[in-house]
Formats: sequence, C-alpha cells, structure tokens
Amino acid sequence: MRHAFRLISAIALLVLFCAGLAGGAHADGAPTTLDEALAKLAPVPSDAALVQIPDPGRKLLALRSYVRYGSRIAERWSWTDEQIKAFQGSPEQQALLAEIAAVNEHFKAANPGYEIYVHGTVRSLDEQIAKWNKNESVGAGAEEILAAYTASFGEDGLQPARIDARKLDAWLRGFRPSSRANLAAPGLTLHGRAHAIDFQVMKDGRIYAGANSKQVKSIWRAEGWDQKLKASMDAAGPSFSGPMTNPDEPWHYDYRPPAATNASN
Repeated sequence: MRHAFRLISAIALLVLFCAGLAGGAHADGAPTTLDEALAKLAPVPSDAALVQIPDPGRKLLALRSYVRYGSRIAERWSWTDEQIKAFQGSPEQQALLAEIAAVNEHFKAANPGYEIYVHGTVRSLDEQIAKWNKNESVGAGAEEILAAYTASFGEDGLQPARIDARKLDAWLRGFRPSSRANLAAPGLTLHGRAHAIDFQVMKDGRIYAGANSKQVKSIWRAEGWDQKLKASMDAAGPSFSGPMTNPDEPWHYDYRPPAATNASN
C-alpha cells in the first residue's frame, strides 16, 4: 500500500512538472519560448497580437513598432469587435459616410465616367494580423531585420534564454529599415479605428486605380489620379488629410472628424 502511494505521488509530481513545461516557463520563471521572451517587451495589448505572428522576422518587425510606441500604444490600438459593432450605424459613422459621399460627388463631376470606391468596414485586428503574415513588403522587411538581428546577436540569438530584454529593446529602437513596409504593424493602423480611408478610382463597375503599390507610378502618377483625388479632397473632404507619403500611398487619407479635433484641443 505504501509503495502504491509513493508511485501515485511520483506520477502526480511528474504530471505537474510536464504541465509547467507546457506552460512555456521554467519553475524559476525563465522564458522557454520565443513568445514568452518577447512578451516582456511588448506593451499590452500588443503582446497578444505578437503571439499570432509565427514568423520570427515578422515578429521582430512588429515588435519594433510596439516598443517605439510604448505606453502610448493604447491610444492608437485598433478597436475590439465590440467597438466596431458599436460604430456601425452610429452618428460618427454617418458623418464619415456623408463626407465620403461628398468627396465622391465632387470627383464624379470633375472626372466624368469615373467614381470613388471605398471599402466601408473598419479593419479588424484579425484581418490586420492575417495580412501582416502574408504581405510581401512585410516579408522583405522581416528578412532584413532578422539578418541584422542575427549579425548583432548570433545565429542562436533568438533562443529564449539568450534574449536580454534591455539590449533587445535598445536594438529595436535603433534599427532603421532600408524601406518601410506597406502595412502598419497589426493593431497600429488607423484603419482599425475608422480614422483612415483608402479611396480607389472605379470605372464601369471595376477598380481602375486601386490600393496597389504596383500602380503608384504606372496609373496614379502617370495619369494624374493622385492630383485629381487630392483636388476632390480639398474641395469636399475637410476632415481628411493626406495622402500618405511614407510609404507612398496616394489613395490613403487620414480621417479626423471635427468632434475628435475639438476633443484634442
């Protein structure tokens, strides 16, 4: 009976030990996974988003943005699903749609045969993460930052036990990519708070000049759609500012409604 009790106790201890390993940390609190090590740097709520980025390079690239925002990140962070639902049909959304309609009316009158197309939904965090995980420009940036990180910290620099949070924080803040990705890190785009809109040019029911970086020179610049859209913005979109220049997106305009402007003054 005594031997049986000892055996049961040993099995129970083994189960608890394995559960601790599965949880991703040693008994002394040292991180055993990359996510756990990087979470020490990622300000809430960006730590939860970081876990959903599997590629190490893309993870580092996103974390660079998160640490640079620091404590200010909550002011910028994308809305929750509940907040997005609350925005639907609200006076704030109606004001936004009315201004978009005014811009479109001006644009159609100035450019017969063409009109504005706007994707009217707020970009959810899940959608942002999915785009981040497959976007080509993000992939290029991820390769660059991972190569630079490896050069600075070694091939095994991403082993959890090798990561020094303070050194990594300083390194991320000092790293300067050769070019900027076409997407903001998940959670940081103003599209996630209905404070940014992509205006695309449509003809005969199809997108003619879209939110596509490959069309910036060949269509937006070559045919002057950047200036034509800007003219309609200046004439009928007082709450819009732009377009975005880094990265170069002639279709992207930030939206700052009067209520938000007054609240910040």
